Amino acid sequence: MSKSADGLWQRAGRLSAMQWKALLTATWLLARARGEHRRKPIKAVLQRFQTTRSASAATAAETDLIGWAISSAGSRVPWRSDCLLQAMAGSMWLDRIERSYKLNIGVRKNATGELEAHAWLTSGDLVVTGKLPDLEAFSPMPLESGISRL
Repeated sequence: MSKSADGLWQRAGRLSAMQWKALLTATWLLARARGEHRRKPIKAVLQRFQTTRSASAATAAETDLIGWAISSAGSRVPWRSDCLLQAMAGSMWLDRIERSYKLNIGVRKNATGELEAHAWLTSGDLVVTGKLPDLEAFSPMPLESGISRL
């Protein structure tokens, strides 16, 4: 076995039952998000984020577990699992545990002057998915302006 495969199996052996369950949940929700993204126009995908919830914000422990599981699973699934799909999966998870959330989409220019976009999910003041060290560099886009109610 290769060194990297040995390391992977060693890390996998250190995961708790709760972490394994979280990875399986994340993988399932990423697959659901991918399917929804493929089937629906982007306006319909983003529309689900427009409803307000009276639920409480997720705790730090919940956001840490959800963010870790979705990021870890997202880097290993055999389909595209970018920041928007991870935010979609995170919102589905937070819906399941009845927590509030907000989708954030921002843009910035990179070092070469090209425009980059990024999506991240927050619950209260905590970042759930899409956590980057320089999130403040992204200028937020108001989602309401790009979505028309049907």
